[in-house]
Amino acid sequence: MEKNFLDTTVILPVQNVRETAKFYQNKLGFEVSLIWENPVYCSVRRGDVVIEFGEGRKEFAGSGVCFIHVDNADNIYNEFKSKDIEFVGDLSDRDYGSRDFRIKDNNGNMLIIGHALKNEKELLKKGNIA
Repeated sequence: MEKNFLDTTVILPVQNVRETAKFYQNKLGFEVSLIWENPVYCSVRRGDVVIEFGEGRKEFAGSGVCFIHVDNADNIYNEFKSKDIEFVGDLSDRDYGSRDFRIKDNNGNMLIIGHALKNEKELLKKGNIA
C-alpha cells in the first residue's frame, strides 16, 4: 500500500520571529535550525520535533496549538517548572489517554506536551473515540 501522508510540520503564527526563536532556545531547549529573512520565518528543533513559525500572519499570533509527543512528560514538566514559562493547568492524566501539561509560548500559542498512557486504547474506547 502506498503511503500518501508522510509527515507534518507545525507552523505557528508569531509577532516577532527573532524573539520567538530566543524563547524556544532559552526557555524550551530547542536549537534554531534556520532563520529566513524574507519572509521572516524560523525553524527550531529538539530531538525529532520540528516547529516552524513566521510573521506572515501576525494577526493570528497566539492562536496556534501544537501537541508535542515526548517519552516522559514528567521529566519535561520538571525541567520547565524552574523557568519563567506560563503554565496553563498542571501535569495530569487525561481521559483521552495522555499524560500531559500545557504551556504558552511568548506569543500565546499553546504547546501541549505529553506522552501516551499505558491504557490509552482502553480510555479512548470509553470515550467512544474511533
